[in-house]
Amino acid sequence: MGVTSTVGMMFRALEGISRTGLSLLCGAAITAASGAAGAAESAPERVRDLDYGAVFYEYYQGNAFEALTRLAVAEERGGIEGHGDYPQLVRGGLMLSYGMTREAKAVFEQLLKDNVSGSTRNQAWFYLGKVFYLEGDSQLAQEALGRVDAQLLKDDEPDLFHEWLYLKGQLALATGDRVGMQEILADLPADGLWHAYLTYNLAVRHLSSGQSGKAIDEFSGLVGKLRFPDEDQEDFSERVALRERALLSLGQLHFQQGNYGEARRSLSQISLDSVFSDQALFHLAVAASSEKDHGITLQALNILQERPLFTPWLQQVPYARAFVIEELGEKRQALEAYRQAGEHYEALLASLALQRSELTEQQILAALRPGGPQDPAGSLLELGAADIASDPYGRLAVEPSAFSLANLLATEAFQLALRDLYELYRLSRSLDVWQGQMESFDVMLATRERQRRERIAETRAALAEQQADQWLVRQKKYNERIEQALAEEDHAFFMTAEQMELLATIEAVEARLLILPDDERMAGYRQKIRRIRAYFDWWLAEEYPVNRWEAQKQLRGLNQAMEEFTRRKADIEQEMAEDDRTEALAQRVDGNRQRLETLAAGLDEVVAEARRALVQHVDAELENQQNQVRSYLREARLAQARLSDEIFRNAGGSAQLNSPDTGGQP
Repeated sequence: MGVTSTVGMMFRALEGISRTGLSLLCGAAITAASGAAGAAESAPERVRDLDYGAVFYEYYQGNAFEALTRLAVAEERGGIEGHGDYPQLVRGGLMLSYGMTREAKAVFEQLLKDNVSGSTRNQAWFYLGKVFYLEGDSQLAQEALGRVDAQLLKDDEPDLFHEWLYLKGQLALATGDRVGMQEILADLPADGLWHAYLTYNLAVRHLSSGQSGKAIDEFSGLVGKLRFPDEDQEDFSERVALRERALLSLGQLHFQQGNYGEARRSLSQISLDSVFSDQALFHLAVAASSEKDHGITLQALNILQERPLFTPWLQQVPYARAFVIEELGEKRQALEAYRQAGEHYEALLASLALQRSELTEQQILAALRPGGPQDPAGSLLELGAADIASDPYGRLAVEPSAFSLANLLATEAFQLALRDLYELYRLSRSLDVWQGQMESFDVMLATRERQRRERIAETRAALAEQQADQWLVRQKKYNERIEQALAEEDHAFFMTAEQMELLATIEAVEARLLILPDDERMAGYRQKIRRIRAYFDWWLAEEYPVNRWEAQKQLRGLNQAMEEFTRRKADIEQEMAEDDRTEALAQRVDGNRQRLETLAAGLDEVVAEARRALVQHVDAELENQQNQVRSYLREARLAQARLSDEIFRNAGGSAQLNSPDTGGQP
């Protein structure tokens, strides 16, 4: 029985050697520091750009997709001001946290090509190395991480510096660089989780290379270091879970070596409410059974049987319990336990067959429930209805409400399939929102058209009141009359108001003198008025150029004003006749609506394919469980028949045993 790996609430250890050539322990500390977390935690204390603040708001709500969308919108609007190259680091980090390793790699590689600050370049090398590490390219990861300025990273981002050491330690494990590994462990804070995880992985590495003694030493040291975690620490639960994982591995390792007492001591330290308690109880029962301590074995199995048997491997508990009772010499009780185990397996097979026959997406979601602390007990999982808590890689925080999915939920393939379907549902909801917004544009366009018609009616009424045509006729007459006066050099036409008033006075005097008697006194007056008239004519001729220029100046002003009036009137008429802006907006709305419809059609196909993939995953798991349960049922029925026959022979053939397999015959 090897050191098994499990997906727990706090961390995950990957069994064996991955394609990078090393065994990983991926914990909540890793996922919390993954992707954009490292970038986000080191953000400037004061956000200097509103769009940038919106990006971080979405990120801290756990909405990596919305954060990326807001960042893209901000860049489309001209970029984010006041934060230098940092937004690009955040963009790459968000993509990395969203699982978009290729896109993140492109961002970091572009940053390294651009003229960026030394700190940004240093972090870009770190994140690029992390991308290669996650993609399993150890050589490129080592090269990129080797380009990082350790002191600069330590000064700028201490948390990233510790993660950088951890990644280098993982690569050192992969290459068997024991010296480099020890140096890295010495550089990491001894009380930090990165040091603890790397120690655990080192123990697993020793185990994979057959050095069980060194593995036991590392596990034991790790257990001792994590013995008394501080409850006030933010990572208290994670430290407790890591210690119990190490205890479980240590107990299994002792059991492999036949050291059952040490195995029991290690396993007994795991609390009953631990995520590893089921495994610990089962292995404790096996270790106690190996020491012929059937009482402890039965006690552990009884505790397990009282619990929901969520994982398929725990289905062997009913059979194991019957076997232990038989070992205690209680033949008839063992026979009843075998019978109950057989009935349990038959009912389970019937339930699994029914689930497979009725397997749909709704059935799968009904067997899951949200696992976050904000979700009330008994709440149903609805992928399209509400946001669900997830880790930085998009894996949903859900828990099984049926044992048949517990083992499947722990697999990466199922988690990714569920994540993809969830993200597709979210995108579908976004499309519904966008389509609703498109409908609001239709209402807006209709409102604008109605308002436009009202404004046109008001404008036509205002133009009618201004009598624009009469003003144009008068302007034309003014121009013709002035041109005629200029051609005839009509001095009188260009007289000023003062001159016109004086001329009227002269003409009035002349008219009056005509009707007065012709005597010597009147002759003097007539002579005087003739002299005034002559002076006036001279003055008028003298002022003619000035008066003509003044009239032409006023005419030019009038013409310019009328040209402006005519132009504006033509613009208004054109605006009333055509509405290019509204038509352009309507065309954009129609174009976007068509694109949304095309996108929605394509999305429907992808969602259908994601549903099929999820159902296929579950169906394959249920089939595998059926095969396991059939083997348990077969063994339980064989044991029941064997024990029935033994009891019958011991009773001299007089006992009548009620056996389901023999129709009431022994």
